[in-house]
Amino acid sequence: MNIHLHPPAKQRGQRGVTLVELLVTMGLLSVFLVILLGIFTSSIDVMSSSQGYSAATGDSRLILTRLEYDIRRASATTAPAGLGDTAPSLTLTIGGATYRYSMSNGRLQLSIDGDSNYLTGDEATISGLNFQKLGTGGGKESIRYGFTVTAASQSAHEPETQTYTSTTERRL
Repeated sequence: MNIHLHPPAKQRGQRGVTLVELLVTMGLLSVFLVILLGIFTSSIDVMSSSQGYSAATGDSRLILTRLEYDIRRASATTAPAGLGDTAPSLTLTIGGATYRYSMSNGRLQLSIDGDSNYLTGDEATISGLNFQKLGTGGGKESIRYGFTVTAASQSAHEPETQTYTSTTERRL
């Protein structure tokens, strides 16, 4: 009975890894992972900022387009009441129906004969909504309107804020 107390000899061509080689490899991998983590967090911040900008811009375009469309086709403006008056809401008569634009819970609300719907999404808030009735040389009314849209950023950066002012003349 033969008992071997020595480990078997290495076969030719096999080689182990030294502690120094292992530490160098781990160090290089750590540096590589830190760089990748930085790139990843930067791309998340850019994506979050882009989403805020997109929400603010999309809501703003919808509001501007809808207000211009409805003001141009309105037959009467009942609020603001007189020329030069300013109000936080706009009431128009369009085809016998009453359209009322106002703010509710930081969102733009459109009520048509009492049936209300929000025109803006949850991602952005509206503030500073105001309307002013103006006169023109041709005797037609114009409405000047302004508002600020703020879309909260999901990252630690500042929220995306855009302020708009426009004037539209009634055609009827």
